Amino acid sequence: IEAVERTPTTAAVEHCLLELAASFGFTAIFGGIVPIRRVPLEELPSRILFQHFPTEWADRYNGMGYVFRDPIVHRLRRDRMPFGWEDAFTSCPKTRDVALIKGEASEFGLRQGHVIPISTIDGTLTAVSFGAPFLSCSVEDLSVLNFAASYAVGCCLHHVESQRRSHRKLTPREYDCLLWAGEGKTDWEISVILGISR
Repeated sequence: IEAVERTPTTAAVEHCLLELAASFGFTAIFGGIVPIRRVPLEELPSRILFQHFPTEWADRYNGMGYVFRDPIVHRLRRDRMPFGWEDAFTSCPKTRDVALIKGEASEFGLRQGHVIPISTIDGTLTAVSFGAPFLSCSVEDLSVLNFAASYAVGCCLHHVESQRRSHRKLTPREYDCLLWAGEGKTDWEISVILGISR
């Protein structure tokens, strides 16, 4: 949590989360805003928060619009509890889509995984999916990962919003300081609020 708090960019948040996931055996991460309805393919990149998958698989998945055929996304539309990839594959009625996604992910060494749905304050559904050649982590490990993923998504969305608002002229930390100064806080009060030195 402390490492994520210190991150200056979304890429750094992804790195922290991937580092934690790697300690549980995961090798890949994909996360973003879940498309509840079909959206144009060109809009999909703006919805991605984390993407550390084999490059060829990520290009194919994004370029071919596999998100609309993915059994994991199908399950996310009706289930807001964490689940395993296999749970999504077995519960999806579209067997051709299951065979496509499961088969092609396996080609890149991603045979098993864990998905964490995360609802934001404004009601947007996001999710983080972790992949691995095989899973051997405990329920406790997955609980830690669930908590960390939720926190990381919040930080990532904060970075995205801060950059959008500042038009890339201010860092997220500078933006936070400016926001609190606008509320009338002193430099000492801001340092206490943000947990940084004066």
